[in-house]
Amino acid sequence: MKVLFQVRPDYRKNPAGDTVQLLATAQALQKLGIQVHVSLNPNIQLDEYDLVHIFNVTRVSDTSMYLENAKRQKKTVVLSPIYWNMQKFLEQRESNAMALAQWEANQPWRGQLLQDCDLLLPNGQLEMDMIRDDFQVETPYQVIPNGFPEDYLGIDESLFREKCPNLPEQFVLSIARIASRKNQALLARSCYELGLTLVLAGPINDPPYFELVQSYSNVIYLGTLQGRLLASAYAAAKIHALPSWFETPGLSSLEAGACGAVILSTDQGSTTEYFKDMAIYMNPFQKESLKIGLEKALTFSPEPLMNHIRQNYSWSKIGEMTLSAYNSVL
Repeated sequence: MKVLFQVRPDYRKNPAGDTVQLLATAQALQKLGIQVHVSLNPNIQLDEYDLVHIFNVTRVSDTSMYLENAKRQKKTVVLSPIYWNMQKFLEQRESNAMALAQWEANQPWRGQLLQDCDLLLPNGQLEMDMIRDDFQVETPYQVIPNGFPEDYLGIDESLFREKCPNLPEQFVLSIARIASRKNQALLARSCYELGLTLVLAGPINDPPYFELVQSYSNVIYLGTLQGRLLASAYAAAKIHALPSWFETPGLSSLEAGACGAVILSTDQGSTTEYFKDMAIYMNPFQKESLKIGLEKALTFSPEPLMNHIRQNYSWSKIGEMTLSAYNSVL
């Protein structure tokens, strides 16, 4: 089988969850003998491909060009929506007024795309429920969760401690792009009030917001971590916190949980579907809930969630589920 992956053109320049999901899914499928190519060309000839798999309906203009090209050439289209309704988040800040208007204007367009593809692969049932509530689509779907890299298992904290020898025994880690949607400013303030060191890593998407986050003296920013060093950071952290305005469910939460950190997560999105009662949740619309959650997380056991993630969410398992979905639609 030969599959074409398509995603927003800046997926490598501005990496986010869709970047990780695309690359990890491609690698898992290749290990199963599937040929996977990535193209950002909206007019590519598709004769050699069995199907087109498109990622991320949020950037609707990119997605629509890929879909139109595939339909014009009568190719089967699978779509990973990576969707959550951003309206409540965008309503929180006056500076987002233009973004809110654009989001609302593009919603009918998104609905049409979701209806016109052949199969939806949401990352959770809660994501699919929201899609149906927002758009009333009847497109067949199969839930394909996100995953964690199995080669992170067995990596301990020693490498990270060697690179960062002055960190306290207990610290809070947050791996995410630095942007208001990820809510690091509230996390920095809450950790500061509790006397906790906060270690951040990830690309800076919003420099003014980054300056606000860094104004708290308890914050240490390490740039972007990858591979063994990232896994070692997860293993060293007492808590991994992702208090975003929404997540589906947050790849770094999955990865950190698999490596043995206590997970403190937003309750907005599909997080509870993945982590059930084995994580600590906060509500971004109730700011004090983060501080309460951090205090609770300090004495919370990470082991039940660690075992749950390792048993259910490896990328190799996700690859098998994705291939099964392809076979069903073909």
